[in-house]
Amino acid sequence: MPEELNVADIQMPFLEYRANYKESITSLWFGLRQGDIVDAFLKALAPQLTFEGVTWNQAAKNLAEAHISFSLPSLFSTILVGIRGVTISVLNADWSRIPLLTSVLQSAVDALKAGIQKELEAQQITLAFHLKPGAKAFRERMTRFVNSKALASDDAKSFGVSVYYPDSAFVIDSSGVVPDGLFVKVVRTFSAQKRFEEIATVLYKDEEAVLHRLGLKLI
Repeated sequence: MPEELNVADIQMPFLEYRANYKESITSLWFGLRQGDIVDAFLKALAPQLTFEGVTWNQAAKNLAEAHISFSLPSLFSTILVGIRGVTISVLNADWSRIPLLTSVLQSAVDALKAGIQKELEAQQITLAFHLKPGAKAFRERMTRFVNSKALASDDAKSFGVSVYYPDSAFVIDSSGVVPDGLFVKVVRTFSAQKRFEEIATVLYKDEEAVLHRLGLKLI
């Protein structure tokens, strides 16, 4: 009989997207054409992006620190455009907001590529969150994944595991924020051609698979 899955009590979900350009945009940056990027973003991300949401690092000590920041408060999102690549961070990244997020973030990446006239290398997505414990303690579940006797750690408070594949990985560890909870991180790499809608579909399945290992489900 299949195990009955409980709905996961997910806390503080965080999503991060990273992609490097095939070539750096040093000549564009020092040719004072950052305004082309800003204009492209303002047009593509209205009304979520306003003039007040555009800032830049005025104290950059080196090329790696130089970036323009685009804040999207309504989506709890920040986009950092640098000389070597782009990073997008999303707080409270629950699946109810994913259709809007995928649309806006795809518009952002499309606008960036048009503005810099460069293609991206592989794209990487990281989804991280904490889990509150339910009726059954997580320690009991985690002992199925490790050999506590071989580790001489039968009295350990908790255990953690990490699994790596060529294009993905996941980590399940003790939470440092939620008492008796777990911290989960899912990472996957995609080709430069993948669109956010496709990425979201794969990431949803990845999250479901990890939760099922813990006797949990999304909904």
